[in-house]
Amino acid sequence: MRLSVPAYFCLIFATVLILITYALNPDPAFLRTVLPMLAVLAGVPMLLNVLNRRQAESVNMDSFNLYSIKDLSRLNLGDPVRLRGKVEAMSLKWLNRPHFRIDDGSGKIGVMLFAATHEDIKPGDTIEAAGTLRNIGKSKEKKIFGVRVIKLRS
Repeated sequence: MRLSVPAYFCLIFATVLILITYALNPDPAFLRTVLPMLAVLAGVPMLLNVLNRRQAESVNMDSFNLYSIKDLSRLNLGDPVRLRGKVEAMSLKWLNRPHFRIDDGSGKIGVMLFAATHEDIKPGDTIEAAGTLRNIGKSKEKKIFGVRVIKLRS
């Protein structure tokens, strides 16, 4: 269970402000008020991360049909798909919402996750991703809104 970088930043910033305020005016009533707030500031992102991971892990990968990337052009938007491929690049890991660029030999596609994976996935790893096919942005480039990604053991 880990927090995203912005969540850590907010937690540290709030803690520093609380410490400075308490140092200037050491009132125990102030601490009784703000410490529960600080606990909520830390607890809510952790709880949401746990719930997102549980939901992702409950997804049955076998209920998604396996496709090659070149075959995705004949599918409709919103269709459930499963892909296997090698991770070429990744971004937004620091937000706990990683985006992967995968290549299966027949083409390349982006996979956007909304929950961080338990496994540490890096470029060069082979993964299996399940999600739905979507158009993103003005270019209408097709991507996968991933619900689950697992690292395959080679």
